[in-house]
Amino acid sequence: MAILSKEKIFAVTEGMIMRKGVQKTTLSDIAKELGVTHAAFYKHYKNKEDLLQQLALRWLETTSKELVEWEAPKGISSAEALHEWLWLLASTKKRLYHDDERMFRLYTDYLESTQILVKEHLEKLALKVESISGVKKMGQALLTAFVYFHNPYFADRWDNEFYKETFEDVWGLIANKLL
Repeated sequence: MAILSKEKIFAVTEGMIMRKGVQKTTLSDIAKELGVTHAAFYKHYKNKEDLLQQLALRWLETTSKELVEWEAPKGISSAEALHEWLWLLASTKKRLYHDDERMFRLYTDYLESTQILVKEHLEKLALKVESISGVKKMGQALLTAFVYFHNPYFADRWDNEFYKETFEDVWGLIANKLL
């Protein structure tokens, strides 16, 4: 019987999803590829949904780590810091999309269908916005103002020639009004 680690389970599951798709991937198939019984697999995850949620959360936490841990450089204003962080958010999402569009779509589509995970992620980002800007209770609103630059729905538009200019235009509206 094979020894299972979370990383091994995730790697096999990701590979199988890439080959067969989410709908056609079963826990029995994953267990078989891992060399364990279906029953043994249930010691690790309650069901397929539980496994997919944990896999999506791991991807989200890994890809958001830099955003959550980001610290403003010394000597810059809160407005400059917020601008840098929002651009990092936009750049991070765009890079993830370009690095592996198929995995980006897989995870973001799944996350969008599981609103609780998206809500928790956005709340964490909103708190980061508030801590950087010093403006309390406005994190969600600020993130919403920049939704075009980080929401996967708009990913196909992130390569347009006016992307950076549009970002700066939105920033200008926010900076003039709020900061």
